[in-house]
Amino acid sequence: MQIESADSASWNIAEGQRNERPILIRYRPDLDYLFGNEKYSQRLTIFWDYTQEDSSGLPSSSQMESMREFEDTVVNALDRDRLAIFVFSYTHSGTREWHFYVSEIEKVGSKINEALSSFSKLPIELQVVDDPSWEKLNEVYAYCMQERA
Repeated sequence: MQIESADSASWNIAEGQRNERPILIRYRPDLDYLFGNEKYSQRLTIFWDYTQEDSSGLPSSSQMESMREFEDTVVNALDRDRLAIFVFSYTHSGTREWHFYVSEIEKVGSKINEALSSFSKLPIELQVVDDPSWEKLNEVYAYCMQERA
């Protein structure tokens, strides 16, 4: 089974609202064939809390640029060997999240630390949970389909 790289994969963007503030979700719509894949049974979420500069709760252009550079660096480090599959990002009310399904969390942690070694301290937190059925991505698909209807 060949898993397409994050850079060459197709991505969709969904917009919605929660508590009268915008939600932005960028996701890969074609990964349902991986649901339940035992190799990628854990989900890594990286949270970046940022200062909201306006009432939308979305990042400013300079914050977006910093996040883009961070994302490119992390995805490049993890995607090359498919240690992790980047499946979606979620932005709402002062937080951006990146969600990956991972194979070997210890190696993933090392790759992230190595990739980010040249960055100044970043306002990020990492969380790993078991999600063997890819329940979170299922929720994203359901939400995004609802928003399209």
